[in-house]
Amino acid sequence: MNAGVLLFIVAILVVVMVHETGHFLVAKVFNFKATKFFLGFGPTVWSFTRGETEYGIKAIPAGGFVKIVGMNPYEEIAPADRERSYFTKPRWQRALVLVAGSATHWPVAFLILLVTSMTLGFPTGKASTEVAAVSVESPALESGLRSGDVITRVEGLETRSWERVSAFIRAHAGEEVRFTVSRGGTERPVDVVLGRAIYSPRLGPVDYAPASEELRELRGNEKLVGFLGVQPQELFEKKGFLGAAADASGKTWEATKLSVQGIGQVFSMVVDGRLWGALSGSGERAIDEGPLGIVGAGRIAGESVATGQYLNLIGLIVGFTIFVGLMNLLPLPPLDGGHLAVVAYEAVTKRPVDMRKLIPVAAAVLSFFLILFVASLYLDIARPIRTPL
Repeated sequence: MNAGVLLFIVAILVVVMVHETGHFLVAKVFNFKATKFFLGFGPTVWSFTRGETEYGIKAIPAGGFVKIVGMNPYEEIAPADRERSYFTKPRWQRALVLVAGSATHWPVAFLILLVTSMTLGFPTGKASTEVAAVSVESPALESGLRSGDVITRVEGLETRSWERVSAFIRAHAGEEVRFTVSRGGTERPVDVVLGRAIYSPRLGPVDYAPASEELRELRGNEKLVGFLGVQPQELFEKKGFLGAAADASGKTWEATKLSVQGIGQVFSMVVDGRLWGALSGSGERAIDEGPLGIVGAGRIAGESVATGQYLNLIGLIVGFTIFVGLMNLLPLPPLDGGHLAVVAYEAVTKRPVDMRKLIPVAAAVLSFFLILFVASLYLDIARPIRTPL
């Protein structure tokens, strides 16, 4: 298994474990009776019992759960357990138990970014003219450009910064351009027919085609730019604890805003028909054509490690962590946010909710997410997102 895919899977499992630990610890603080703590669903692979709780791993690694006595409306509760059951506890305690899982996602993301800033460092926003990586199926790869090449001239003009190289590439979509590169101490010319890409100010490159192929029509404020397919060597800066903490705070907030937009985009894709259009299409798809599923994320993780773009992997893990934390707070049963909505409703109306009446709603929500999961899985396999460097 590719190292990037393995790291991504491990990261998912750690996030799930920390999430469930959040629920579990707060439940213990308020003396809820928690009888099970499992990673995964389905048949039990391994477990052990300590005290009143069974801990273990299930066969399907698609999440996890903490079983608290009284949360299941059809559960028979022993008289001795009644005082420790979910619905006999004060609403504020139930709310804290419910929110504790998702609340762990932000500290996890912050710590990942903090350590990254102190060890690897983050880009300064500047890049050299050295080629760090070459994208697959790109004009750069086809012309023979390699990782480690240093672009010294473009069409005979000396290049002192990547900004000048990038501006030239963007302005000459579909044209043949001569690059002079330094490789192993020797300069050599490399002729490249630049591809064409659609650039979105909000999303960046969203679609690409070689010069000989047609692109879809431009939408809104998108524009056509040239595409080479290389990642320049970025300049990084490591920081001490205080500077790294400031970096991590800012990037955690940015990831939160992007996750909010991402959740909105997922639902809008269903409403406006883009998801169904993507399912009926063929070939690779642009980043805004259908959701990215777990298989697609794993593929990107693998490519990130294979090309040495470790910050891409870290960004993917941080984005996943916060996205799942936010998604779980949506006011839809059976998500934690759905249970929080029930607590809020009870607080306002002063009346208990019959959870059995919400089971059809929970089933509909689960069906929706299952359809979305299957659709994203199909798209990840049949129409993977094109990810030009």
